[in-house]
Amino acid sequence: MSEQPLQSVTNALSVIEILAASDEEMGVSDISRKIGISTSSTYRILLTLEAKGFVVQNPHTQKYRSGMKIVTLASNILNNTNVIMECRPYLQELNQLTGETTLLAIYSQGQITYVDKITSSNNPAEFTSLIGVKRPAYSTANGKILLAFLSQAELDAYLDNVQLVPLTPYTITDKEKLRNNLAHIRATGLAEDNQEAQEGLVCFAAPIRNGYGEVVAAMSVSAPPSRVVNRKEELIHYLKMITEKASKACGWHA
Repeated sequence: MSEQPLQSVTNALSVIEILAASDEEMGVSDISRKIGISTSSTYRILLTLEAKGFVVQNPHTQKYRSGMKIVTLASNILNNTNVIMECRPYLQELNQLTGETTLLAIYSQGQITYVDKITSSNNPAEFTSLIGVKRPAYSTANGKILLAFLSQAELDAYLDNVQLVPLTPYTITDKEKLRNNLAHIRATGLAEDNQEAQEGLVCFAAPIRNGYGEVVAAMSVSAPPSRVVNRKEELIHYLKMITEKASKACGWHA
């Protein structure tokens, strides 16, 4: 049996769409007529959307217009999409140079999301992370890169609230040790995850910067310890070379 959509969510999205398409502010009655629901229900939806920044009420006319939250979300989506598109050929190049799995990740609210992946030709099944999968930032090389380049206030807030749950016997679970590790990563521009997120897998990551010099993503190369032991410097060399090229494609200039 197919699940039915939540009508309240559908109505809220309809309000957002109606206001976004309107050149003028709209009153509660106008919006309720367009959606086909009561004015009281429309008003409650508008109050909720206003609290979240999706709509703004004019205090003089009592009418509503779209809020800046929509612009912010749209900008974030476009930025992430652009980063993925720009980095794709370099992710492929890194995979071709190393023969290992390469990944692109972005950060949000203490977690990373893998947004692109090129699988190793050596053993496609060895890396379990899929595109769209979220991981705790503290446990992965990609995540530690993205944490290392947060502002001091953002990093302090993260460390104050995060619970460092061990994912493997090698996961860093001491906050002071993690803080020191992140300081080293920020200084060197390179993060290493030595089986901290997944046993049997070593990962190296470096930052992707935009035209403002901001770190907007992390790119990594991963392999089993047996394939890393004799070529660590080679993997790091290729990673740094490719992430610099990818950053330039995203607008960064050293």
